[in-house]
Amino acid sequence: MRIVTAGALVLLLSLSIHADPAAEARKAEIDFAAAFAERDIEKFLNFLLDDAHFLGPKQTLSGKASVREGWSAFFDGDQAPFSWKPDRVVANAAGTLALSTGPIHDPKGKLIGYYSSVWQKQADGGWKVVFDGPGSALPCPPPASGNP
Repeated sequence: MRIVTAGALVLLLSLSIHADPAAEARKAEIDFAAAFAERDIEKFLNFLLDDAHFLGPKQTLSGKASVREGWSAFFDGDQAPFSWKPDRVVANAAGTLALSTGPIHDPKGKLIGYYSSVWQKQADGGWKVVFDGPGSALPCPPPASGNP
């Protein structure tokens, strides 16, 4: 019995040593976007720290209640007004913070901008959003003549 218990402990320790924080944060971002696509505001809000900040172009929404109020219109209707997915996720060396960035698309698949989210690893191993946005607009295309 001791051999099995010791073996299980070694396995658990090796899994935690080899955990990839960026991969964990990427999965959290994908699940966060899925909650939005599923139109589940409660599930969506569970991905946020209580004091999360959503930085918009004109205002900052601070805290879950403020995000709920500011984002509730995005949850109206059967189809999400936009979607996102991570294309770049990096974590700090301590594995406690991660930055996720990627494209935002409208319902027809047209690229409409880019998002950025900062995630913090929690004591239970889960990840929560600390800061969201403002992302960036689409880059300006070069002038037709090739001159800036």
